[in-house]
Amino acid sequence: MDNRNLETGKPKPLLVYIVTIYTASLLIANVLAGHMLNVFGQQVSAGILAFPITYILASVLAEVYGYRWARRAAWLSLALNALLAGFVQLSIMLPQPEGYDAIYFVMAIGGTWRIVLASLTAFTIGKFANDKLFSQLKGENTNMKGFTSRAIISSIVGHILDTSIFYLIAFSFVIPWAALPSTILVVVALKWGYELIVLPLTVMLAKKVSRYEAAA
Repeated sequence: MDNRNLETGKPKPLLVYIVTIYTASLLIANVLAGHMLNVFGQQVSAGILAFPITYILASVLAEVYGYRWARRAAWLSLALNALLAGFVQLSIMLPQPEGYDAIYFVMAIGGTWRIVLASLTAFTIGKFANDKLFSQLKGENTNMKGFTSRAIISSIVGHILDTSIFYLIAFSFVIPWAALPSTILVVVALKWGYELIVLPLTVMLAKKVSRYEAAA
């Protein structure tokens, strides 16, 4: 079966679940992004805990459902993240009850607009590069031959672009400039290492989704 026919056909409800988890992972990553972790002596955004899931599912979407569905999922995720940032800022701007101190809320996620701006820019460029390269490497293949190499090569390119842009926008003047290059390298290595470790699971997931969609 040519799975790319799903781009114009009617996929089963499983696609809805995959896109939902994909979108939720990006939302979670952006909420966590303002919290910092100490990893090998580097300040690393806690968003790294959830963000790699988006690239794993992106590989499944591109492999099984095709480039168009991968891009649709990405645009939907970006739109919902922008909506999140908008509502957070609106809630901060609206009048507060007398005696209520919103300082902790503002400190926790009040910087969401900057995080989301960084995410919108970085994710758009990084994911576009990832999905485009994955699609080009897939070519006219109608089966999963070469899926592992496509997933690894496309994700490393996407991670380099995404992480570099995200950290420069989100954490300039927050993290010392001298620490940014090493932080970016550590984060790229962690993201790629994360994907490499769970690659067998990604391959298994892609195969199961492909068989599910191919079933009558």
